[in-house]
Amino acid sequence: MKRRLPFIAPAVMLAAGMVLPPAAAEARIDIVTVPSRDRTELTIYNSQDLTLVREERDLTFTQGRNEIQFAWTDTLIDPTSLQLDLRGAPELTLMDAVYPAGTRDMIVWEVEAEEDTSRTVEILYFISGLSWEAGYTATANPDETHLDVQQFTTVTNRSGETFERAETRVVVGDVHLLEAIEELAKRGIEVDKDIHRRVAFTYEPTELRASPGDLWRVRNGVAREVREEAAEIIRAAVSELHILSIEGEEEIRDRYSKELPSPTISEIPFDLSYEYDRRRFGNHPVKFYKFRNISENNLGEDPLPDGRWYVRVDDGRGGLRFEGRTTHDYVPVGDEAELRLGSDGLLTVEESVTSVTRRNFSFDSEGRVEFWEEDHTMVLEVRNSRDRTVPLRLTQHLPAAWDFVEVSDPDYEILDYETVRWDLELDPMEKRRIEFIIRFERERGDPQIDLTRSLRQR
Repeated sequence: MKRRLPFIAPAVMLAAGMVLPPAAAEARIDIVTVPSRDRTELTIYNSQDLTLVREERDLTFTQGRNEIQFAWTDTLIDPTSLQLDLRGAPELTLMDAVYPAGTRDMIVWEVEAEEDTSRTVEILYFISGLSWEAGYTATANPDETHLDVQQFTTVTNRSGETFERAETRVVVGDVHLLEAIEELAKRGIEVDKDIHRRVAFTYEPTELRASPGDLWRVRNGVAREVREEAAEIIRAAVSELHILSIEGEEEIRDRYSKELPSPTISEIPFDLSYEYDRRRFGNHPVKFYKFRNISENNLGEDPLPDGRWYVRVDDGRGGLRFEGRTTHDYVPVGDEAELRLGSDGLLTVEESVTSVTRRNFSFDSEGRVEFWEEDHTMVLEVRNSRDRTVPLRLTQHLPAAWDFVEVSDPDYEILDYETVRWDLELDPMEKRRIEFIIRFERERGDPQIDLTRSLRQR
């Protein structure tokens, strides 16, 4: 018969004990000093609020039966995921795992030791409440041809547990689980009050299925801690998941966010362009920085996680000009990133309708107008106030069935029945005027056609 001493375990605690060979009717178990973690590795999967924790602890075993107690009070550990790895120690045998009666947050592993020994063991489990978010600070050179980009990984901990000396890895990709870890953690282990639950110790990882994208956003309302020194990012790709390992060990405290900067990637070439499309962007041209995630651009080793971008421009006089803030989705290797920065006022487009002519009327038997044609004369005035050549993609959306009667700039592309586009190259300080006549076929009862804001204001 065994006698277990009382055990109290705040947060996550590990205790090692021993069972001496019975000399009489019972053996004695001593709870020794609780060892601290010697190493912790966190692998954070955002899309399912899932973190794989690997803990290393140095434990002393006595010949015979030993017990290891592990408790997780007030944390979001998934109790079904707990695994003890003896790291291939041939003199140690894991016999079974017990969830003591009346408990929801404790497991006891029983280990048989052939001899007295000290070993480093590994404990693995899933926990909820840790998340990460990528952020980027990009600085363009004065000519706006190259970017220097620094990525920040912000880790937020709401798991109920503080992890000291943690090595952090974050996973870019989408993971699908059969059951949410947070729900498993809250549910706990249900144990019959009259007996211990004794189970054979086997471990099957929860099913993971991966596809790019869909990263979960960090939660608000917690304190933030920033590490000043940039850490190297170590990258690995597993199927469609990409793992970024952040260099060094950090304390990831409960109820805190910690910002971990990475080294700056310099001299990323990009294309500066503008787009004008009132349906998508409103009444002003929008500025874009575009670059590809490829090795020729000093990138291309792994995808860029989705995140918020802060973009600045070196003004050439020792200062920085804030250019815009935007968000961007996941960018796979080889794909193009488009940073939409809003309007800078240096390139403008003004639309106007100068005339509307109705012609070719057709009448019904009662003398009422039934069909006719309308010719709308439209003018686009484009001004480039920059001292450099810039491209402009100019898109027009036109209602109803239409045809061009005349157009001053024939280098256009008809995308569909209502969309026409010009791709222009504007010289420094250039003003350009595009004039065209559009013909619509009209019939009685059709709504009035308003092509531009300027026409509606007349």
